[in-house]
Amino acid sequence: MQKSTLVEIVRSLTRKEVREVGKWLQSPAHNQREDVVDLFDYLCKNIPKSDENLEKEPVWAAIFPGKPLDDAYLRQVMYFLLKAVEEYMAYTEFMSDEVQVQTALMRIYRKRKLEKAYKQAHRIGAENLEQQPLRNAYYLLNRFFLEQEEYERRMTITQNAPVNLQEMATALEKWFIEARLRISRDMLAHRHVYQKINYEHGLLQQTLEYAKTDLMMQEPAVAVYYYTYMALTNPTEESYFDQLEEKILHDMRYFDHSEVRTLYLAALNYCVPKINQGRKDFARRAFDLYRKGLEKGILLENQLVSRYTFGNAVGAALKIREFDWAEQFIRDFQHYLEEKDRNSIVNFNLSRIYFEKNDYNKAQQLLTQFDYNDMLLNIIAKTMLLKIYYEQSELDAFESLLDSLRIYILRKEALDPARKQAYKNMISLMKKLLNVNAHSKVQRERLHALVQSTQPLMERDWLLRQLV
Repeated sequence: MQKSTLVEIVRSLTRKEVREVGKWLQSPAHNQREDVVDLFDYLCKNIPKSDENLEKEPVWAAIFPGKPLDDAYLRQVMYFLLKAVEEYMAYTEFMSDEVQVQTALMRIYRKRKLEKAYKQAHRIGAENLEQQPLRNAYYLLNRFFLEQEEYERRMTITQNAPVNLQEMATALEKWFIEARLRISRDMLAHRHVYQKINYEHGLLQQTLEYAKTDLMMQEPAVAVYYYTYMALTNPTEESYFDQLEEKILHDMRYFDHSEVRTLYLAALNYCVPKINQGRKDFARRAFDLYRKGLEKGILLENQLVSRYTFGNAVGAALKIREFDWAEQFIRDFQHYLEEKDRNSIVNFNLSRIYFEKNDYNKAQQLLTQFDYNDMLLNIIAKTMLLKIYYEQSELDAFESLLDSLRIYILRKEALDPARKQAYKNMISLMKKLLNVNAHSKVQRERLHALVQSTQPLMERDWLLRQLV
């Protein structure tokens, strides 16, 4: 019984929802069976929050004391309770959206030819839609539904008069363009982490062309998803990112928290390869996005910050030598990390700060103290140790770790190909650095030029500093 849908749903209910469902079940309009109420009460009192078993025999004995177990009848009671709880959840979800409620009332009143009631529902629905702050897919789709209901009403009155077909068509097009761009952005993000998949792009090219029109670009959601897609697919055309950054800084009030977070991450993903190319201006832009996104809670999800976002924020700060901010950030935000990862992530990022401040002993002590299961953290930690060994002239350890890291990276098929190539290039150039004659100006200049021209490349700045 513990694996049933009913048990999973009841286990998910908050205390407030338990009270509300209890009231719902007491109403004859929603339930007329006392055994359904009894079953709900029993489940709420006895379902543990863990995944422990809940056997049907004690459930039956509590609801029907003294009667032999009837498995089929118990399943019937469970079914009626499940349907009642689902109806409660569907009702509360629907009623929480006043625009949907008024649109449904418009449809009901239109069919009943209740003109005065229809107009009132239309006015309230339109006012609620405009007064709520969002201008995302929710807004665009509901605007279409309102126009659609108005069109259906006018056509029942007379066909020999102006109707709102143009308004309805425009509303539908704006929603479609926004949705197509948003989904295309999601396809890009998914393919970045799961490269075996290929998507059919359908009307995407026509969508991109139409999205550029003044009519479409006046909608914040169309504009921001257009610039997001164009920036990510045209990284050399930096004007698209400029526009995206402008939208992120000024138009995020139109989107919910999840959307804003996704847009911030898209902008940050654009910055990463630029930073890897040695672009300090994009390191500053990424840092500003991380700082604002974290301070405003945008980059938090369920009141947690991912270890990647945490580390990337520190990394962006270190790129522009904002050491004080990085240390303060670790102190202020470490409690937003998942507890099982907290100590390792905090010490790992502290080691990065110590390294950048040339406190190699502290950095090395922290780096060798923990075993990182995460592939990227492992690579970054080994890279830091490489730099420490080189700068402290521990060249045997440097060469040994270099070979170890080369093998490790080659074996990691899950590593993003672009990132893998950037690390392979780094290892190759570090080997050349190990063999370069420090007293030969020609050799140093030749390697300096090679570091400058190699793409993609990790640790370009560090390599260049060793050749000055």
